[in-house]
Amino acid sequence: MSRGHGGRLAAPRCLTRPAPPHVRPRLPPQSSGVPIDPVCFQHYNELQLQHKLRWIVFGVQDNCIKFFASGDASKKGREAWNEFTGTGNMPDAECKYGVFDLDISIDDGVHERENSKIVFVNWADDNAKIKTKMVHASSKDAFRKGLSGVAVDYQAADRDELKYENMLEMKASELKIPKGSLEKMMSS
Repeated sequence: MSRGHGGRLAAPRCLTRPAPPHVRPRLPPQSSGVPIDPVCFQHYNELQLQHKLRWIVFGVQDNCIKFFASGDASKKGREAWNEFTGTGNMPDAECKYGVFDLDISIDDGVHERENSKIVFVNWADDNAKIKTKMVHASSKDAFRKGLSGVAVDYQAADRDELKYENMLEMKASELKIPKGSLEKMMSS
């Protein structure tokens, strides 16, 4: 601090006047992640509302979340899940988002009924590049919030975690799948 007129201490100059614009630090933007292509939500509506699709894969491409692939609703269960999580759709050393319309047969001993639940899959392979994982992670929440009707979120980082049985075991309680129904789903 410097001495001002009359011997009093003067406030430092930086507290009395703001720094000129060319000296101010540049702050990063407040929101994180990349923009979302509106086509993604059109495909999601085909899955959720029209039940035309069983699964959809999205990915970050050209700094935007875009539609990547989909599977029709004719396949079910393990067969559809294996197609959804195959290396053609969820490649090794990459990151993708996916939604899967999971059919659940609920048998409570009195009645058997069909139900479906949408599972959001966040595939971030352990072997993906750090920057890819960072962009993927920073974009996930905004994208996920735009997908209404998702029952559960599932995170997978390696091929074992993408297996149908592992997803069912990890998410059975959240999906409210009774034990008998779970055993039936895992054996089919």
